Amino acid sequence: MSLSLIFILSLIQGLTEFLPISSSGHLVLIPFFMELPYQGKLFDISVHFGSLFAVIVYLRSDIFKILGDLISKNRSLSSGYKLTKNVILASLPLILVGYLVNFFDFKFLQLIEVVGWTTLIFGVILGISDKINIKKNYQPKLKESIIIGIFQSLALIPGVSRSGIVITIGRFLGHSRSSSSKFSLFLSIPAILGAATLKSLNVISNESIYFTNDIVIGFCLSFFFAFFTIKIFMNYIEKASLQIFVIYRIILGTIILYLIY
Repeated sequence: MSLSLIFILSLIQGLTEFLPISSSGHLVLIPFFMELPYQGKLFDISVHFGSLFAVIVYLRSDIFKILGDLISKNRSLSSGYKLTKNVILASLPLILVGYLVNFFDFKFLQLIEVVGWTTLIFGVILGISDKINIKKNYQPKLKESIIIGIFQSLALIPGVSRSGIVITIGRFLGHSRSSSSKFSLFLSIPAILGAATLKSLNVISNESIYFTNDIVIGFCLSFFFAFFTIKIFMNYIEKASLQIFVIYRIILGTIILYLIY
């Protein structure tokens, strides 16, 4: 695989995974606009683990605090314990629906028409949610986490965006952009880990594993792009709205639908 191709694919994974613009939607669009050779499952897994490592490093202070809370004597009363419980419960719908989608292999979800409509529609919904007045600047409580988790499962449809739908529902529930986005980062850990693990098990059972330079470079580049994307995005939403992403989604969705219809 050429270095330029590794760079492009790692950039797409690193940039789109944590922005409200849908990584899966962009991956479906690539073959439609560009003729790129299939990179292989191992490379796909490596860039996912790169972005996973990036979010863990970014949240390292929070994760260490959570681990400290979990081993403390009064852990059931700690914020770390409550957050862990909320993240687990919010992740269950995605795991269940993801298993069903993987088992039944709904190929229509990969249609370019689906990506066009979901990119446009959920972009508009994101824009509406961004107008909600801020009421809560803390992490979602148990009931809210379950609601967010149920809607997060919609992200299995390319174009919806996992981070986008989590932020959208968080905003509708009255949470600030920053608290909604940070909860989205926490939810990304089991989401990416689950997807990468499932793909890894499939590769282990069906293919021989060879760690090439392409895989190592893809992992490193994906980590680099993802880490700085998260850092820049989290700083950006402290000062600005999400409208730039809304506009991008509306323009992209409109172009896709114009080209296919």
